[in-house]
Amino acid sequence: MEQDRNFVFERYLPLLDPDSFSDLSFYRELERIGYRQVLLGGTGAADLPGLTMKLKEHTRLQVVLYPAGPDSLAPADVVLLPDVMNSNSHYARPFGSGSVATAMHVARRGLNFIPLAYFIMGNSTARWYFDAFVVSSPKIILGYANYARMVGYRYLALDYEDPALAIDPNLISALKQVPGLHLVISDEFDPASGRQALRMGADTVVTPSDIFEDASDPLRLAREFHDALLVPS
Repeated sequence: MEQDRNFVFERYLPLLDPDSFSDLSFYRELERIGYRQVLLGGTGAADLPGLTMKLKEHTRLQVVLYPAGPDSLAPADVVLLPDVMNSNSHYARPFGSGSVATAMHVARRGLNFIPLAYFIMGNSTARWYFDAFVVSSPKIILGYANYARMVGYRYLALDYEDPALAIDPNLISALKQVPGLHLVISDEFDPASGRQALRMGADTVVTPSDIFEDASDPLRLAREFHDALLVPS
């Protein structure tokens, strides 16, 4: 099995939890707004296959799947294999039991996939869930990133979903010097801060599902993100 070297992430991807966003009409509206890709994942693994099939049948959206494990796989356009580089968990760390089991199922089903080196930067739910340790030194993170790129990861994600933690522009600048690395930054962005992260050097920014879950009008917010981050300036 070979990783997909042709698939390219959009500049902005909304992560949507199917527990909260399972209505086909919502995704049709995203497509009308101008979205071409969505990222599905989170706790709502039960109907991921069904929702993915509906999106592929009734929309032209590309579905990027962030699986929680082998039981949440679906025939998406591409499946992420996220290895949490700073995890102590035997399940989530590189070559951990969850990572291996997910990869085995992806290979068995012949699904398209992209390995992702994933760092949890702050004190978030993800840090607790994946038993991640904080890597406070930018030099160490850069060392991890260089190693990840050398052994074959082309995508690297920094999860900044911690209100007390600011994105370090110097770290972003240093990571952009790693050849061939597509840098993804996830945070509770608004359209303006997402645009700023792209200007810092992020290739793709991601917002968590709760940004839309907490919005009074999720589709209006989706349009604001689209116009700020996906429309060529």
